[in-house]
Amino acid sequence: MLTYSKTWKKYIALGLVAAFCTALPVLQPRKAEAASLGQQILLAGVAVALVNSYFNQMNDHGQKSILADTKKQTGVSDDPKYQERLNALYHRLKNSGLIKADYAIYANPKKEFNAFCTLGHVISVNKGALDTLDDDELAAVLAHEMRHGEGKHPVQGVTKSVQLGLAVDIYLSSNPNTTSYILSGLAGNYINNEMFTMSQEWEADNYAFTYATAAGFNPGGPAASMVKLRSLLGDLWHEGLARTVNPNNHPKTTDRVNNYAQKMTAYSEGHVKVKNDKTVQIDGVSIITPVKAYEHSGEERAYLIAGHLAQAYHNHALAPATVGEDGCVYVGAQAIVTPAEQDASAEDIVTALNTVLQK
Repeated sequence: MLTYSKTWKKYIALGLVAAFCTALPVLQPRKAEAASLGQQILLAGVAVALVNSYFNQMNDHGQKSILADTKKQTGVSDDPKYQERLNALYHRLKNSGLIKADYAIYANPKKEFNAFCTLGHVISVNKGALDTLDDDELAAVLAHEMRHGEGKHPVQGVTKSVQLGLAVDIYLSSNPNTTSYILSGLAGNYINNEMFTMSQEWEADNYAFTYATAAGFNPGGPAASMVKLRSLLGDLWHEGLARTVNPNNHPKTTDRVNNYAQKMTAYSEGHVKVKNDKTVQIDGVSIITPVKAYEHSGEERAYLIAGHLAQAYHNHALAPATVGEDGCVYVGAQAIVTPAEQDASAEDIVTALNTVLQK
């Protein structure tokens, strides 16, 4: 998940429970009388494996029904442009060859900045995120959610939410009404729990960078997307008592920005960085501190500009900087930045670039 929202947890939980109730067959009763410790451990393992098996089955073969249930809970955007945009980004990511599963992705009408992946490789993106992010930023968000799917994080999360005693009860139950009752209790409990762990969120971020850059998206896009998230929602991090009441399960947003920024610098073979989230530098020499423009903050633009430079270094496509007829600054054929009114002039940016590139 991109952010954590009780509303989304409720939607996902209800959909999972409905699907689980439908998919779960009548279980044969098994006696656990006078079980030894070893037998109890074996029984627990078998029960958890059974629950995990059903969720895996749903994940691998239940996309159609899960998609329908999820859409019913979230609603679907009636603007075809949102779906067209998501389809284009998805196919570009998929064509990189790194995404193995087939995803059902749709836009929902919620205005909050969010996206989520659930069982069945179903991904939904809020209108709020679509309206806020450009394609390079949004591709990073989609890639993050796809990694949750590729890693089967939803299966692991919902299986973990079924406590051991409950798993044994489900295993021993032979009454579908009892099973439904137990799963209804699971719904109420699951709504109040996060689906993904901190390590899974880091994994999703790390793979998202790889997926997005492999598809040719701007390597500064992931950091820019987190800069945008931070500007809207802060660091999404709790300290002290607040952390006890509302535990953190997502990394601090600033840490996510820094992680993506480091990956971008590594992608540039160590040459390009953004100092203090503001100033684009090459080999420690400042090139531009962009202003807010083109529906991006100055910080977002800094990472997007740096990302273009990182692409030039990564592709070994360095050449003298020039100003194109369109007013954009280029390094060879790579577009770098179209200066805004309050930015340094295109000529000054070219001079700064060539001073570094010609060394």
